[in-house]
Amino acid sequence: MKPWALFSHSVGMLVRNFGDLLKVFLVPVLLIVVIFSAFLELSGLPDFLQSGTVSVLPESATQNGLPLLVVFVTLFIGIWSVVAWHRFVLLEEIPESWVPRVQGDRIMAYFGRSIQIVLVLICMMIPLLLIVMLTTSVLSFAVPAVMELIDLPLAILLTYLVLRLSVLLPAAALGAKFEVGDAWRSTKNAFGDLLGLAAILVAAQFAGQFVVDSLSELPILNLVSALVVSAALALVNISILTTLYGHYVEGRPI
Repeated sequence: MKPWALFSHSVGMLVRNFGDLLKVFLVPVLLIVVIFSAFLELSGLPDFLQSGTVSVLPESATQNGLPLLVVFVTLFIGIWSVVAWHRFVLLEEIPESWVPRVQGDRIMAYFGRSIQIVLVLICMMIPLLLIVMLTTSVLSFAVPAVMELIDLPLAILLTYLVLRLSVLLPAAALGAKFEVGDAWRSTKNAFGDLLGLAAILVAAQFAGQFVVDSLSELPILNLVSALVVSAALALVNISILTTLYGHYVEGRPI
């Protein structure tokens, strides 16, 4: 089954290259943790959240544009590692140290393509969402659970559209000349494959959320499981983007 082959190949890629995976992602992830920890300490948010009272958010948490700066810096660091992973797999740029090579132009191109994908998705989803909102507003009186029935197909559809466009991102990491139309054409014959893969990814997301929710009464385990599940899903998604580009754009076998 092609969707499962795409998914299992992506997971296997992470397992087979675990040492290089650590070299690509460990230092950037630790940097993000340090930055967020420092931001929380400076902003006083932990004390605010633990106070147990309703009060005004500390001014130090929002002044001087610090939160926005933290977001942009962590985005840059995150994309830095993702670009390095794409290039490792597709160009065989083996990480030579625990600090991945910083390629500012590829990082900015990746960020730009990410924004472009979001904007295209918004344009594609607005008509559909309007229809859904109209339908649910009519049917909700007769079928109270109608929204729950629509959530799953919507999630799968949105994931499918993301997968169709996502080959833009590895292309940006590689510096290839590749536009939205190219991404759409390269995956035009993969409707069943990508729809099935979208269903698998949505199911994995629900399964991960179920694991986290099942440990909600154990705060420490709940936090650890949330971090582990989020990291695992993020790595799988990144690996899937690499697989899709290699298979549908470059014609590599799975």
